[in-house]
Amino acid sequence: MLEIKDIFKSFGEKEVLSGASLKADGEAVALMGESGSGKTTLLRIIADLEKADSGKVIKTGKTAVAFAEPRLFENVRVIDNVTCVMMRENGRQKNEKRARELLLSLGLGGEEHLYPRELSSGMAARVSLARALAFDAENVLLDEPLRALDEGTRGAVIDVLRRELKGKSVVLITHDEGDAAALCERTVVLADGKISEK
Repeated sequence: MLEIKDIFKSFGEKEVLSGASLKADGEAVALMGESGSGKTTLLRIIADLEKADSGKVIKTGKTAVAFAEPRLFENVRVIDNVTCVMMRENGRQKNEKRARELLLSLGLGGEEHLYPRELSSGMAARVSLARALAFDAENVLLDEPLRALDEGTRGAVIDVLRRELKGKSVVLITHDEGDAAALCERTVVLADGKISEK
């Protein structure tokens, strides 16, 4: 379960969030809004990477995040970028097997030995998604996860996300209404610091 209540956030004189509230309980919610409306700031607050001025974030279980920029560890291979978030007690062999399955499903089979500098932007975005999914969290935050993907890859990745995110509490930032419809049960809009149903 994931809920935010009455979140306020300002940067200097600029109020970005002014009483934003949202609940995602075992469902995927698309968060839309103009560029600069505060969507990523809100995601960072939910992920405990940014502190709200006031308001509450209520979460049960773990939270995984995939940002719009992949933020991969440059000095380790793709497979290590994915397994680094997995439970060590599962054992290395089991973790690497799951990582390879995710990478294969995202069209990156056989690429696990590469380093981030050897990846295209679309490949790096999919590694970031694989890492978020590998964390096996109850709550998943995705910031424009399909932005860097070409049309040929999008459909396959959407199918993977639908399967892997089923039953989880998901907040997905997107500017694309088609992606919102394909991946989410609900769509909300952030405007003037508040969230409303679309």
